[in-house]
Amino acid sequence: MKRVFEALVVVATAFTTVLGAGAAHANASPNGSISVSPSTISPGGTVHISGSVSIQGCPQSDNATIADSSALFPPDGFGPTVPRNSNGDFATDYTVPTSTPPGTYTLTVRCGGGNVGVSAQLDVITPSGAPQTGMGGAERRSSVPWSPIGVSFLVLAGALLGSRRRLARRIA
Repeated sequence: MKRVFEALVVVATAFTTVLGAGAAHANASPNGSISVSPSTISPGGTVHISGSVSIQGCPQSDNATIADSSALFPPDGFGPTVPRNSNGDFATDYTVPTSTPPGTYTLTVRCGGGNVGVSAQLDVITPSGAPQTGMGGAERRSSVPWSPIGVSFLVLAGALLGSRRRLARRIA
């Protein structure tokens, strides 16, 4: 019985770790990486963009520039230019313009005048039914990752309750 409980805890932990990540990660390459969190946002919301650019491919003194389209980064498609540390890592917060139309945007990184060759997806959505307040269900898909997590905890609770009843029957 103890082994079953331990196995359920391990499975539930792995399940929540995978589903709860919430960031769109880069297609990492030896040249670098980029990620954006959260990966789904409404216009006017703020995302955290981070990653790295290899200092062998681009000198550490060169900044990283985030790019996509002029809809996401007006007026020319070039977003924030971010300094890199001695390892080539960078991070910045970016507020998506309220004029950005809904859609999927592919963020890329440029360094030293060239494209690094990595990207991350950002979905810009229109809030449904309520004004944007940050969190709390105003976004269309805000409950999607929480549903499987809640179901896994309910299954775990049911298994624990069943094992407790069987144990009580053995003792009686």
